Amino acid sequence: MSEPVQSQDRPRRGRTGVIVGSVLGGLLLLVAAAYVAGYFMASNKTPRNASVEGVSIGGLTHGEAVNVLNEQLGPRYDKPITLEGDGNSAQLKPSEAGMVVDFDRTVAKAGAGRSWDPVKIWNVLRGGGAIGAVTRIDQSALDRAVASTASTFATEGKDATIAIEGIKAVTTPHTPSVTLNQSATAKAVRKAWPTSDKVQVAVDTADPEITTDEVDKVKKEYADPALSGPIVVKAGPKTFNLDVKTIAAATTFTAKDGNVTAATDMEKVWKEAEKDMDSLGFAKGKDARFTFKAGKPFIDPSVDGVGVDKKSFIDTVGPAITKTGQDRTVSVKVTKQPPTFSTGDAEKLGVKEVIGEFTTQFPYAEYRNINLSRVASVINGKLVKPGEVFSMNDTLGERTKANGYVDGYVIQGSRLKKETGGGVSQSATTLFNAIFFAGLEDVEHHPHTLYFPRYPAGREATLYYGKLDLKFRNNTNYGVVIQAYVQKAAPGGQGSMTIKIWSTKTWDAVKSTELVKTDYYDAPDQTNDEPDCEPQAKSPGFTVNWKREFYKGGKVVKSEPYRWTYAATPQITCTKS
Repeated sequence: MSEPVQSQDRPRRGRTGVIVGSVLGGLLLLVAAAYVAGYFMASNKTPRNASVEGVSIGGLTHGEAVNVLNEQLGPRYDKPITLEGDGNSAQLKPSEAGMVVDFDRTVAKAGAGRSWDPVKIWNVLRGGGAIGAVTRIDQSALDRAVASTASTFATEGKDATIAIEGIKAVTTPHTPSVTLNQSATAKAVRKAWPTSDKVQVAVDTADPEITTDEVDKVKKEYADPALSGPIVVKAGPKTFNLDVKTIAAATTFTAKDGNVTAATDMEKVWKEAEKDMDSLGFAKGKDARFTFKAGKPFIDPSVDGVGVDKKSFIDTVGPAITKTGQDRTVSVKVTKQPPTFSTGDAEKLGVKEVIGEFTTQFPYAEYRNINLSRVASVINGKLVKPGEVFSMNDTLGERTKANGYVDGYVIQGSRLKKETGGGVSQSATTLFNAIFFAGLEDVEHHPHTLYFPRYPAGREATLYYGKLDLKFRNNTNYGVVIQAYVQKAAPGGQGSMTIKIWSTKTWDAVKSTELVKTDYYDAPDQTNDEPDCEPQAKSPGFTVNWKREFYKGGKVVKSEPYRWTYAATPQITCTKS
């Protein structure tokens, strides 16, 4: 048998391991020695080659290095950053936006001061070098600073619009709203600082409720066809054109809840078209009206007319508004046209008896004969339906020469002056007393400022166009018809005006209590040298009180108090040459 062979390698590997261990141990000792040496080499001064962002701070104490960096780098890092967007701009100051350089930590990072930090010891051992500044960003402060500029870059959105100008539909495009994307803009600022002093802001846009597409659709589908030309309307053997101006004036656009709608007011179209239909020559109808024969009210009967049927017009012309070409020619019905106020309507109003009347006297003056007769001709036969208000000024119109009036005397302050329509106040006094005794509602009346003995004190009224009116309401269930006539005065004689109110009585009687005058006083005499001066006699001022009493069954069931104070009339002596 052969002997086992023993390996010759074992002792050799053992020796090698010892050698390697010895080398490693030596290296570790060298590194440790260098590490300790680096620690003791560090001092309060920066390494000789230390620099920050190109600024040398080698060999400076910590404080000195901080001062140098603050002086040379501080302005660079706090240079205002300009935010820009769509022609607008705003500035952020980095230090106020929470973005600052920590110079203390920067100098410490450069190698000033002892530390067991291996990175710092390595920096010391190699003599220092170039490093970047240590910065701090307070995100909350930055967010607030960016938010403070939001209004600068915000634009309020505007709806698109459509309107008719003349006979064309005109649109304006919408403007989107713009808001600052604060988060994205803050990120852009962080990325740019400190290497760039300009940042393009990030924004979000949104369309308004009414967009350009929406109004363009309405224009195309409604407005353009509606205004494309006249509508030819055939009415029996007659034809007329409904012009584009009429359609345009009646067409409107409405924006609501993000939608635009168009509509043409056919009532307005009808009213305008009636003017064109007048020229077609159809027999016109006539409303019933009240006239007087032998001193009593008489109903002038109504007459039916012939014309275009309104419903047919609206139902036929309406759909043609948005048509084009031949489809804009339509035919409408011609039918009998009943009056708006028929003979039967007049008969139902119960105009059968006088419920109030009054007569006033006036001395001869030709202007009174003319002006009062003109008033009587206008108001005679005037119907006031139940609930309606009668206005003297609205009924007579302005008292001008073109309207049939001549110059006469009116009161201005405490004096009489000439003016066109002078003397018509006598008609107001006469009518006021007639409606007073008829028991109708007194809506507005104004007694004269000066007292005239020919009128009942206080119970009278004056008129001045545009300022002073006489109004009453027909507060009964019946129609009221005014009868008015004048007995003209001959030179040196007296004339009169009478007004009667015809209806059906509501009250057994309406009476006035005694007109009680108190508190008399006089005005001092005056002289006047103006060219248009008119002499005037003196009359005292006073206060008058009375009541209107309503009777039923022989008893007063309602009472209305009245009071008026007249100014004293001075004696005026004219001294003009």
